[in-house]
Amino acid sequence: MAQTESHALSMTRRVALGTLAAGAAAWAVLPTRPRTRVPKGRIELTYWEKWTNREGEAIQAVVDRFNQTQDRIWVHRLPVADITSKAMVAIGGGDPPDLVGLFTYNVPIYAEANAVMAMDEFDGVRDGTPPLDPDTYAPAVRRLLFHKGRQRVGVNTCYTLALYANRAHLRDGGHDPDALPEGISRLDELAEALTQTDDRGRISQAGFLPNMPGWWPTVWPIFFGADVYDLATDTCTIASPPCIQAYEWVQATARRYGPEASTTFAKRFSRSNHSAQDPFISGSASMILQGPWMANFINTFNPTLDYLVTPFPVADELVTSGILPGLLEADVLAIPRGCPHPEEAWTFFKYMQTQEVQEALARAHCKPSPMRETSPGFFAGHGNPYVEVFDAIAKSPDVKVLPQTRVEKQFSDMSGSAFDAIWMGADVQTELQRLQDRVQSLIVSAAEQNARRGR
Repeated sequence: MAQTESHALSMTRRVALGTLAAGAAAWAVLPTRPRTRVPKGRIELTYWEKWTNREGEAIQAVVDRFNQTQDRIWVHRLPVADITSKAMVAIGGGDPPDLVGLFTYNVPIYAEANAVMAMDEFDGVRDGTPPLDPDTYAPAVRRLLFHKGRQRVGVNTCYTLALYANRAHLRDGGHDPDALPEGISRLDELAEALTQTDDRGRISQAGFLPNMPGWWPTVWPIFFGADVYDLATDTCTIASPPCIQAYEWVQATARRYGPEASTTFAKRFSRSNHSAQDPFISGSASMILQGPWMANFINTFNPTLDYLVTPFPVADELVTSGILPGLLEADVLAIPRGCPHPEEAWTFFKYMQTQEVQEALARAHCKPSPMRETSPGFFAGHGNPYVEVFDAIAKSPDVKVLPQTRVEKQFSDMSGSAFDAIWMGADVQTELQRLQDRVQSLIVSAAEQNARRGR
């Protein structure tokens, strides 16, 4: 084994050991390949993926189609919970799957641990086919697939966020059901008009609350023209003036309805998202920030729901600016280093990155296409009637992505705590400065680690 390869694998093992310690005996629950009748002579690949239910059925249909369209390779898809830690443990232990579906926040740490192969390690050398063309991806999607100039993963669907609104609630309240707000102040007016309370002062119907569902605590500065991280300087910027403005709006919303009352209301739905009792699907929330997949759940649990989707409103001073901001995130596909069949994994990987496959998967997930261009007919008959709204945000030059740093998961967790503190009345500037300092300290420590390891 070459010295560089040995060093890379030892790095991966160190990361895996840390993940194992945090994941509490993940070895005991690593998945095993199901018994499947495989045609004789096929090379069998193991593909770990996090999706289950309808999303799992959609990716299984893609795998089945691949297995039927050629006679050399057979892919076994295994649904895996807690895939981030289990995959790193398996890679570090020398027993990885051939392919693994990850989140984009995994990309920096997996790349820096050399736990996944870069695409330029293939690029036609192994099988004589042309390399992948990264320009086929939408620009923002492409940014998520690269780390320090090298493509480390492929895309496995993408999503953006937009404002869902219950048209019946708008109509019943005397508002135009087809005219949703472009500015934050108009959103506030509508939200207040649509909010209902019972005779004890408890919220019975929320117009709009930023703490529901609470999954994207750092998204709000985007709609105020700000970002929370600067990739060029590797700097956390969440305490900048526009970010402070965004969280002051968040806090003003909490104050308007009462921090305790609005928190109590949101907690009622913490375990019912994406079900018949989902706050938006059930009609308990008139408006909500959500992803395109909501269309799937609306189609399943309340197909007669009369709703509308629009880009999330921006700060009033930005309304006439023409910008279309938003958050873009993606699921990604990686080839673990040390996998049993890298050449065959590469063949399946390239199949997954074709426009036809990506669009089929996007349609099944009710999501926009991750590709720069869409095929004629992609939008026609799409399961999400507002997919073009999400697609426009994904293709917008103003769209943002999650912080591309190995500390993003810690950043997100800390941001959630800061959001909660601000919601309950903590000083916004003090809280954000404390958060920025803590995150920047993690960024510096990670950079120092990489320097010691020659990364």
